[in-house]
Amino acid sequence: MAIQVESDLKDILVKFDQKLDKLAETFEQKLDHLQSDMNEVKISIAELKKDNQRLEDKIEATDKKIDATAKSLEDKIENTDKKIDSTAKGLEDKIDALNKNLSDNVQNLSKRVDNSDFINRGIFISLVITILGGFASFLGLIGKP
Repeated sequence: MAIQVESDLKDILVKFDQKLDKLAETFEQKLDHLQSDMNEVKISIAELKKDNQRLEDKIEATDKKIDATAKSLEDKIENTDKKIDSTAKGLEDKIDALNKNLSDNVQNLSKRVDNSDFINRGIFISLVITILGGFASFLGLIGKP
């Protein structure tokens, strides 16, 4: 019986060794598979880091462009404001000159109207005197020369 137990034990240990070898082989395959997956994850992480860095660079470049554009727009707005101010000042000066010219023309026109009123009154008075003289002559109040 001892020989039988030894051969059975030997068979069991061989089968156990075979199963352990298969298990070790399966474990190694799974470990290799996990390592390859881990390598792929590391590669993906590295690519994501590169993509992230590129995006950050693009964002930074875009921010710089936006800042430059904003500065340019501010400068253009400031120049436009200066031009508007100078144009407004020039227009105000022209309006002041036109107002002075207009007031001078109104004063000259007033003088002309006053002169014309004086002349009209003179003509009217001369006409009245002539009519009165003719009426007096008609009535015989004035002698004939």
